[in-house]
Amino acid sequence: MIEAGVRVRTGSAVRAAVVFVGAVVVGGVAGYALVELTGVGSVRWANTQLADLASAAGALGAGLLAGRLLLPRDGSAFLVRVPDGPAAGWPGPRSGAATLVAAPLLLLVAEAVRSGHYYFFPAQLSGMVTDPGILLTSYALYTAGLVLMVPASLALAGLIGREQPGWAFWGATTAVVGCCVRIFQEGISFLALQLVGVLGLEAATGAVADTYGAWYVLVPLNGTDNVAWGVLAIGAYRARVLGWVPALAVAFMLTHYSGVLKGTDLNSLTGAVLLAAALVPVGVALWRNAPPVSRWVWWGGIASVVLLAAQYLFAVLSGFQTLG
Repeated sequence: MIEAGVRVRTGSAVRAAVVFVGAVVVGGVAGYALVELTGVGSVRWANTQLADLASAAGALGAGLLAGRLLLPRDGSAFLVRVPDGPAAGWPGPRSGAATLVAAPLLLLVAEAVRSGHYYFFPAQLSGMVTDPGILLTSYALYTAGLVLMVPASLALAGLIGREQPGWAFWGATTAVVGCCVRIFQEGISFLALQLVGVLGLEAATGAVADTYGAWYVLVPLNGTDNVAWGVLAIGAYRARVLGWVPALAVAFMLTHYSGVLKGTDLNSLTGAVLLAAALVPVGVALWRNAPPVSRWVWWGGIASVVLLAAQYLFAVLSGFQTLG
């Protein structure tokens, strides 16, 4: 359901936090621990450990149960709404809407492309021997999705800020910091993948294993992206941008893997699907409710897209050789 300007009732911030953070985290940990205690947690199904499957099921199940019990039952559970009020700052309604659609879809496609390889780094490096094009394409798409997620997060925070400025501020802050950390980690992943062609698989795997836990200035901020999803979920629900079900879909990204050379399993793929299902309708609603723009703005946008496409075409024709 996509609506504009509709007033709906929400529960308290404490209840929202219990549902979108507490229940998701507790359910995920409980599901993981329960299967690990049975001794079958490391068994894989579809490149996914059973413990991780149980963690995803526990997070979703606990979140749905808590939402059903603690949040209002007024028919707005699936609401997607653009609050009334002027657009504030960059990226603006049109660009914000476009990135809210494009960013989660790029992340989803990237996860799907590399889903045939186990998520931990030795398998990711091995993929560079058997499927180098697939691995490099996947990481490129994921990096692009993370870059676009910066304006997408600010656009979502802008909607939240029309009614919940505090949640908007912290949601935008944690999201931007988290995206920057993840983009830095994607750079490390890119270099690690290139080592396979330079050093060979065995030497590259050894080098990555020996340096995987190396300290860098952003290490204390690891996991900020996970925290950001919980903050944005609470804010979007409290600001009546999302009903509690799509807000829970955003909050499920709390369980998503972060770090260097993290691949895909059914847990992370589920998170990407749910994120796209929650944010794409917001982008569509924002686009539909955006004020008209001048012809000069439209032509400027078209020129920017054409220039970007020309840059990538040049990269392809030059064999992806850098100029620097």
